[in-house]
Amino acid sequence: MTEIGIRGREFLLDGVPTYAGRVFDGHAVQGLLFNVRAVQATFDDANPETRRYWAYPDTGEWDPERNVSEFCAALPSWREHGVLAFTINFQGGGALFAPEIYDRFDNNGFTPRGDIRPDYGERIARVLARADELGMAVIVGLFYCAHLRKLENEQAIWRAGHEALAFLESTGRRNLLIEIANEADVCFPRSGCALFQPDRVHEMIQTYRRSHPSFLYSCSLGGVNAATGAGMPPPSLIEACDYVLLHGNGALEAELAAAIEAVQLHPAYRRYPKPLVINEDSPGLPNLEVAWRRGVSWGYFDQGFGGAAAWAGDAYVDYRARPRETRYEDLSGFQTPPVNWTINTDLKRAFFTRVAEITGVGGRTGAT
Repeated sequence: MTEIGIRGREFLLDGVPTYAGRVFDGHAVQGLLFNVRAVQATFDDANPETRRYWAYPDTGEWDPERNVSEFCAALPSWREHGVLAFTINFQGGGALFAPEIYDRFDNNGFTPRGDIRPDYGERIARVLARADELGMAVIVGLFYCAHLRKLENEQAIWRAGHEALAFLESTGRRNLLIEIANEADVCFPRSGCALFQPDRVHEMIQTYRRSHPSFLYSCSLGGVNAATGAGMPPPSLIEACDYVLLHGNGALEAELAAAIEAVQLHPAYRRYPKPLVINEDSPGLPNLEVAWRRGVSWGYFDQGFGGAAAWAGDAYVDYRARPRETRYEDLSGFQTPPVNWTINTDLKRAFFTRVAEITGVGGRTGAT
């Protein structure tokens, strides 16, 4: 059974630092956790009016069983390239951002009262088991902004978190890292729940930790900007987290470097050094280089041409106006369903190939 742990600024798997002893291009790789944002691995849509948007091009239908099966089948090739973790979420993530879709789709692991939907829980359990078999860690998010309003009230939110953590405990898996919410500062205005304010979200971590002490906890905010303070964790959050999450969305190299250095130099961090992890950024390898060379784990986020924020050279490009690929073999990205979870595009190949080089695992570079 795979167990994730933390010692100082390093991650451990089964008591051994990740990428143990590895140095590349003069920089330590040991203790990092290269990861992929894969929040649609357990995706389904309970709204029949929006479900049609996720149809596979080769069948004309959406199939949640196919999605989770193909995801689990792709994981060995990710692992062979040195990727040791990925992020999922009980409420998924942004599939398409057109309001008529984003405000109506229902990819949600909870009932309005805060109970776990059995089919959703079953898919999560399968993903966790496969990761465990492969020696991979899973960053498990509890809440996502688009679906918080589907919970009845604040009491239902608290209940959903406790139910999710109790469910994760029941699996017996020890390869889990908990992300209380994906971008809590976005969750707050969309839900109206004051607990998601950046200067209060540490209260959720502390409360859940008391009842479920076996997990390692953190919470992300939105894309970082050290100059404005946007997305930057406050001292209370840095202190409460077992590992610090940052999001690099929209930040170019210098901006991401400034945000990382601001956290690393913050008195709250210097008092309690711990791993820094970016688990959402872009397909942009320049940001990957900024992060790992500063001792920060980096996560690949590829929306696909059906959504937003792909990287082209040195700038972000909005691909929402582009049509989706018409063949399954050509589907890009990992976030807009339907997803081709294999390493089948130039952007994917560039990321996985570079991680294999950095980590020294000798992963393959062709489509897998």
